[in-house]
Amino acid sequence: MSCTENDSGPFVVFFLPAVVGCLTILLARRWANTQVSSTSSTAVSRRRKIIKDPLIKRPLPPIACKMVPPGSKKSSGVTKKGSVPVLDEDMNGGGKRAGRAARAPSVPAPTTNLADIKLADGPVPPKHIPFPYIPQDGTLLFEAMTFVFSLVATGLQFLNLYRTAWWLPHSYTNQAMNFYLIDPHLVVFIVTLVSRRFLMAATVALLKTIVAPKLMPHVTIAARMFILGLVVGILSWCAYFILLKHPLVKLFYLCYPIVIYLVLFGFQTSPMLELNSDPPPMHCCSPDPQQVRAEVEVLRQDFNMRVKKILFNSVVGAYYTSFIPCCFAQSYLYYDVYGASQQVVFVWGGLFGRYAHQLLPAAHCDVPHRAALHLGRWRLHSSCIDSSASPPATAWSGTKFWAAGSRVAAHGALWTATTPAVAAEPAHPHHTRFHAVFINPSMLLCLLLCLQLAFIVLELCLLFSSLAWHNFLSILILLFINYYTLFKMMRDYLVAWKVYKAENMIQDKNVPQSN
Repeated sequence: MSCTENDSGPFVVFFLPAVVGCLTILLARRWANTQVSSTSSTAVSRRRKIIKDPLIKRPLPPIACKMVPPGSKKSSGVTKKGSVPVLDEDMNGGGKRAGRAARAPSVPAPTTNLADIKLADGPVPPKHIPFPYIPQDGTLLFEAMTFVFSLVATGLQFLNLYRTAWWLPHSYTNQAMNFYLIDPHLVVFIVTLVSRRFLMAATVALLKTIVAPKLMPHVTIAARMFILGLVVGILSWCAYFILLKHPLVKLFYLCYPIVIYLVLFGFQTSPMLELNSDPPPMHCCSPDPQQVRAEVEVLRQDFNMRVKKILFNSVVGAYYTSFIPCCFAQSYLYYDVYGASQQVVFVWGGLFGRYAHQLLPAAHCDVPHRAALHLGRWRLHSSCIDSSASPPATAWSGTKFWAAGSRVAAHGALWTATTPAVAAEPAHPHHTRFHAVFINPSMLLCLLLCLQLAFIVLELCLLFSSLAWHNFLSILILLFINYYTLFKMMRDYLVAWKVYKAENMIQDKNVPQSN
């Protein structure tokens, strides 16, 4: 049977190369699988030869001592099955083994360590669970959003003061505000003051991209001094022109917050230009009660400083953006005092929520919470010492931890430990307040959340009852930033509530039950 050229052409051109290619691929894959299997078998055989090496019969040098972490359930005197204890006589002065005969199993003499006795006799230290990561706004983003919020609040207050009836058919102006009544030097003064931290954050972020990390501390100090001089120069220039137009008493309105700053922070420049320039505090699970109390003191001072910054920055922001425009309004100007006062309160509430969430996030509150677990708490058992009390009370000592139920005598009274491990000093008000606040930080976060929610509910109530268009616009714009803060506070509270609920369950299981 013969084939013509037209019949055999497509088969030779298309089908024959495809069949040959498929067969080549199948053979190549089979050959590759064969090579892999042979290599793996050779590797396995080599591993077996290594395992059967007679050198493996040499015993490993036993561990002379074993570190037991604090709170471990295993005792330091219990060894694993099959382990051989090492005697001090088995080691020469140079640290070498004395001989094969010395490796015979024998019962070693019990040796004690002062640290082991201290950990064994004391209560079981609390166990911490890792806190999940919660995203937080960076310094530059936070300062940028706060700066924009302050500018918007200033513009809204000027709108409440210098609004016009521009929509009327016979109105003499077609603008919503009487801009010619606004003092430009006052506006520059306010904008410069509320932008000081944003300028510092932007400068530091820019310097980090072009300066080596080891030089950043010195460059940051130089940038801080430069921006401080620039801000003070602009403020002085504006204050001079303001003084030419207004009485001298109004100049004290501009300088009044400086007195509060000096009372709270002294002559430090970092709180003015940076919200939090110090590194975040860390927690260390120390077996020494004195170190626990020292750590609590550091965390307490850090918390007080953060609260001062929250209150000062929120009050100053509302003061300059909403109250100062009212102070420098013309005497013949008529404006709604109730609406202007309402604006001051709402701006303060919005700034307070923003600063509170930035300086007291859930992840930061977890550090003093861990210190509070180690600190513990005392309860006043009796205001006077009774010699017939049962069981008898011992004198309080600050060099050891006290277990739950321990009764001590201190400051002329009897005290009872109410937590598994107590390192606090009885009748110390700072220790008592620190433990009450941070034993469950979700309560503090819940309080901040309730305050933020109360501001939003109040704004919504006034929003639906407001008739003036400028008040309606002011409340509506301020609600946006408050919604953002409410979302972040709600997320922090829910995460912290679940974490500490699980931690309390773990702590309850670890506490020994008394019969």
